[in-house]
Amino acid sequence: MQRFGAPSFSIDYKNNCFQKDGKPFQYVSGSIHYSRIPHYYWKDRLLKMYMAGLNAVQIYVPWNFHEEKRGVYNFTGDRDLENFLDLANQTGLLVILRPGPYICAEWEMGGLPAWLLQKPNIVLRSADTDYLEAVSTWMAVLLPKMRRWLYTNGGNIITVQVENEYGSYYTCDYNYMRHLRTLFQFFLGDKTVLFTTDGNTDREMTCGTLEGMYATIDFGTDVNISQAFSRQRRFEPRGPL
Repeated sequence: MQRFGAPSFSIDYKNNCFQKDGKPFQYVSGSIHYSRIPHYYWKDRLLKMYMAGLNAVQIYVPWNFHEEKRGVYNFTGDRDLENFLDLANQTGLLVILRPGPYICAEWEMGGLPAWLLQKPNIVLRSADTDYLEAVSTWMAVLLPKMRRWLYTNGGNIITVQVENEYGSYYTCDYNYMRHLRTLFQFFLGDKTVLFTTDGNTDREMTCGTLEGMYATIDFGTDVNISQAFSRQRRFEPRGPL
């Protein structure tokens, strides 16, 4: 049980909703890519999102934006992710963090650093030893920085996505997803709401979801929403749509 006054965020499986500070909660979010916006404009863009009626923003973290060269990390200037989170917090926006390691986002290699390919036989987005070693090292740098920004720690991150539409990728490697789940829980705590997002097919939902991470589904404007949510319900029988 949360001590009185402590911030909390969780999934209420009984009432099919999120719970924020013990009360039913719904967020309305939009995406913003800090890596595509000079940091001088961050506050302006976030304020405009807030004024448009949003109460949350989704943020991708491109790995190759912060570690262009292996072992050399940059979180300054346009790459100052914590400054961006702070500005969002000051603006009154909650955050849905999407740290990948693969993010897609129409970004080079989906955010994976090109230096990974120096290993000629590496299998990306799998339990390949070389790949997992690099991912683990990166997450050991990134996730501890994010922990203080979790809503339950007084920040504004309410949920964290693990990987990104992984079910669309050919490897379908559950050991890889298990490894990520362990990493995220280790660095962010087992109370953090972790989720996956996958496309609107049985194959994608099967390969992209894993027990212990809330399974969500995405779709475009040409899709029957009821059918899409019906598919989500087969993989995640209870909880918010």
